[in-house]
Amino acid sequence: ELIKAYKNPKVFKFLHIPVQSGNSRVLKLMNRFYTIAQFKAIIAKFRKQIRGLTISTDVICGFPTETEKEFQQTLDLMTWLKPDVVNISQFWARPGTPAAKMKQIDGRIKQERSAGLARSCNNITLNKNKLWIGKTCEVLVDEIGKKEGFVSRNEHYKPVILKAKLKLGSYSRCNIVNAAEKYLIGKISKN
Repeated sequence: ELIKAYKNPKVFKFLHIPVQSGNSRVLKLMNRFYTIAQFKAIIAKFRKQIRGLTISTDVICGFPTETEKEFQQTLDLMTWLKPDVVNISQFWARPGTPAAKMKQIDGRIKQERSAGLARSCNNITLNKNKLWIGKTCEVLVDEIGKKEGFVSRNEHYKPVILKAKLKLGSYSRCNIVNAAEKYLIGKISKN
């Protein structure tokens, strides 16, 4: 049903699907009611039906008892998933939760894991964004830029920076001329 809704031209081709860990044992300890196999099956169904789907996910590094091998499985999952956006956080015990009573992972290890995951994911997102260079797309202007110009979104919810005088809520055609880890850079198309 959700895939059918995504096929509507009025819906951004953007899916936020938090995975939290690449290991099913860790997911169970996190009280998540899904496995990595189920997560992969959902992604495969979406990607088969929605071409060029932008995927955002969340990952927690350093959950209590997470082994180095289990963390590597999270890195491997990100390599397989090739997400466009990854929100990375280090585990922080909330008082009164079962995880707060578990043996905690050293803070330096959590920092190393999150930094390594960030480097890997930034590389993935930059390479994916570079694939947009040279393409033309229609964008919805939805935000005033921090410096100058505007932030717009293409149908895949990719942020496109445009240095032009535009009106919020308007549509424009643009050529993608460059890419960064978190956004694309466009130029208004003359066609």
